[in-house]
Parts: sequence; structure tokens; C-alpha cells
Amino acid sequence: MTKLDMLYNLANKHNIQIHFFDLTITGCLGLNIEKENMPSMIFLDNSLKKDKNKHIEVLAEELGHFFTSVGISVGNIKTYSDKLELNKVENKADKWATNFLITDEEIINLINKNITDINEMAEVLSVPYEIVLKKLKNLSITKQYLDLGNGKYLMLTNFPNLIIYQDIL
Repeated sequence: MTKLDMLYNLANKHNIQIHFFDLTITGCLGLNIEKENMPSMIFLDNSLKKDKNKHIEVLAEELGHFFTSVGISVGNIKTYSDKLELNKVENKADKWATNFLITDEEIINLINKNITDINEMAEVLSVPYEIVLKKLKNLSITKQYLDLGNGKYLMLTNFPNLIIYQDIL
């Protein structure tokens, strides 16, 4: 099952309707809409039908909003404080998306197969480069290292540099 299939299956499981429209006027590629007494909906720009990687990235983030955001609207941004709150919401949705699409174990397995190039990781995982980059960035914020087993560690404190440390004891 592809990552895109996984996203659509999750949306279906939670009765989230997905519709394609021309969203150019909104300046965004996806919108998560939740209104009382209405089914949850995600609107995606028509251009995503032609770009699988961007489709995965945008749909994952919009599903991230569904699972992590409550009551925040882009239309209600009037103050700097509102902008900061929106940034928190966007970061939460991004973090959810990257964690759904890529597990820590998948990163560990790739590193143990000597795949450390982010482009190659993205190709093997069938996700956009940006998703892998965000996943590694999120890991570096929350952890100093990933235990790769056998006395090896992926050091995350120097992100975006990926350094593998081998314990020689």
C-alpha cells in the first residue's frame, strides 16, 4: 500500500470527505474544513492530481490539522499573537504528518542499510524530500540521538548534518 493510499484510507476511516477544487484564489493547496452538523472535509487544489509528492505532503498536513487542531481559522489572524498561534498549529499538523508517514524505525532501518542521503531516503520511503527533512528536524528538536542498535547512534544535535557515532567499547 502506498503512502497516498494510507492517507486516503485514514480519511475514509474517519469519514473525512476529500474534494478537489481550484484553490488558486485562496493562496493555498489544501484546506481542512470542520463545521458543526457537517461532515469533515478536506479541499485539495486540482494541481495536486499531477504531482504525487506534493499531493502526499498537502493531504498529510491537512489530515494533521484534522487530528491536532481545534477552532483555529486562517481568516481570524488579526494580531501578531494570532500569527504565533497559527504557527504552532501548523507545526503540530506538520509533526503529525511526518510521524504518520515515517516512523522512527523506518529511519533507523535506512541508516542501518547505509542510506543517509535525504533524497535517497525519500525515494526509498516513497515520500517527498520535504517530509523526510521535516521528520529529521522534528527528531532533532526532541532527541539528541537515535539508537541504531549494535552500539551505533545517529547524532541529531548537529542537524542537518547526519553523524553516525560508533561506540567502540
